[in-house]
Amino acid sequence: MLQTIPKRTDIFWTGGWDSTFRIIQLLMTTDNVVQPHFIIRDEGSTGIEINAMNNIRRLISREYASIFHRFLPTIYANALLIEKDEGIADEIEELIRDGKIIDPQYILMANYCREFNINEIELGLEVYPGESQQEFLDMHFGEATAFKCFRYPIFHLTKEDMLQIAKQNDWVKILSLTSFCRKPLIKANACGICGPCIDTVVAGLDFRLPYGSRIKARIQKPFRVFWRNHYYKNQNNWFFKFVKSRLENTFL
Repeated sequence: MLQTIPKRTDIFWTGGWDSTFRIIQLLMTTDNVVQPHFIIRDEGSTGIEINAMNNIRRLISREYASIFHRFLPTIYANALLIEKDEGIADEIEELIRDGKIIDPQYILMANYCREFNINEIELGLEVYPGESQQEFLDMHFGEATAFKCFRYPIFHLTKEDMLQIAKQNDWVKILSLTSFCRKPLIKANACGICGPCIDTVVAGLDFRLPYGSRIKARIQKPFRVFWRNHYYKNQNNWFFKFVKSRLENTFL
């Protein structure tokens, strides 16, 4: 009898809530082999993210040994060594002229996939209040072929949805090891100032932040919500350009 070869699912993993939830979901509810990819960037949170991923692996290997063999070793790539594809660069320029919002991380991911011939890979993106998947895709990627390899299997879920699913299936212990802050303080405490920290509060998971950081994030929450709800449609407005130039690496 021929043995069925399990399907392989490639996924960008950051050690964060969304991508980790999807990895757990794949391991626990499918027979798929899961192949994580991590792009090493020059950011203060990189070491924390790698440590979180290692802790998650250790927990899964210890408490879910029967599925651990399907959790392949993470493939690490240095962002500085990823070749820039001219075809992707041309498409990006056209998208920018059309007013699309092109996050540098997506360009990096697209170049990575093109260089290593990855035709399909999952991103752990979740729905943000007031956004739909189609609006998100139209605003960021348009019809560019550079991003056709991306898949968004959990976009329809909010972080609270994921939490409820995790509670029902006893996955919370794993998710508690995830990382999200871009500027972790001493002992990897969330700062409460960066975008991901504020988004965590917006998503209803403010219990994940230390009390002091939680207060900081709650104070900035109205500004963050306003920015997310209006920036895409008003990015060329002088106010949004000014704020982005001053705060892009701090709050946004």
